[in-house]
Amino acid sequence: MSTADFDLLVIGSGPAGQKAAIQAAKAGRRVALVESDRRLGGACVYRGTIPTKTLRESALRILQLRRHQELFDCTLKPGQEMAALVSNLQTVTGAHHAFIQAQLQRNGVVCLHGRASFLASDRVQVEGLRGDRSVYRVTQVIIATGSRPRQADGVPVDHEHILDSDSVLSMLYLPESLVVLGGGIIASEYASVFASLGVKVTMIDRYPRPLGFMDGEIVGRFLRAFRAAGGEFIGPAQVEEVRWDGISRVLTRLADGREFAADKLLSAAGRVANVDGLNLAAARLELTPSGHIAVNAACQTTVPDIYAVGDVIGPPALASASMEQGRRASAHAL
Repeated sequence: MSTADFDLLVIGSGPAGQKAAIQAAKAGRRVALVESDRRLGGACVYRGTIPTKTLRESALRILQLRRHQELFDCTLKPGQEMAALVSNLQTVTGAHHAFIQAQLQRNGVVCLHGRASFLASDRVQVEGLRGDRSVYRVTQVIIATGSRPRQADGVPVDHEHILDSDSVLSMLYLPESLVVLGGGIIASEYASVFASLGVKVTMIDRYPRPLGFMDGEIVGRFLRAFRAAGGEFIGPAQVEEVRWDGISRVLTRLADGREFAADKLLSAAGRVANVDGLNLAAARLELTPSGHIAVNAACQTTVPDIYAVGDVIGPPALASASMEQGRRASAHAL
């Protein structure tokens, strides 16, 4: 066990954590950033924003070609490899990791590789990959641990046939058909992108329309474009059962008796805060009924010297908003 001191310790290297750490470092504070993944950047870089936008760019290019079919043959071959559609993803994410690492080093942020957990509100333990543990005394902490896909009841995600938003891009081949459960941002984005790629997409939600928080006219335009691409939206509907038939199809049965069969199924039931293992009780922190960390306008928790930013505090859970929350929390802590 070793002991060190930092003015600010940031847990998580996603957009919120990066900006929080750099903001404090530029003010001359002693700052450490803890990341459990081998790469910096968080889910935004490797499972969220950048991968989905890479796939979206491929879909947009194909749509452009289809508008000029008399000049180009742009039909995707059956069993198109997913890797070909996101061929530059590894290059993009690798460059992003190198950029983040260089930026943190340039600003004097100490990067700690391991899993963080609270021993008290002012003491954080970091456990390394080999089980070595270090305890750090800290003046202030910013929690920026992000989120992970919510597991919907009755949907047995196996990451091969029944997927969540973290595993959907791990498919080897583009499916011919896809059922998407959910009507939020993630569900709508993937449903529209795959429909644009020529996949037969059926989107099922418990509400009468997707993206219920948005203006009705905008949602109507989204649905018209989605249907024009060959997609189908079904709602309101209650999913009764989801199962893999053991051969080639995922079967979805609704409460009204309707059944749907598809090559793959994506469960997009929202996301939950990544707080497992943080030992929040030792820091005198509790979660809200929705499973997030409650904060005030400055992203300060009920413990004055502990802040929380990004997906871990709930909506809007967007990279741009998370960056601003990280800066705001860090500035307030200063």
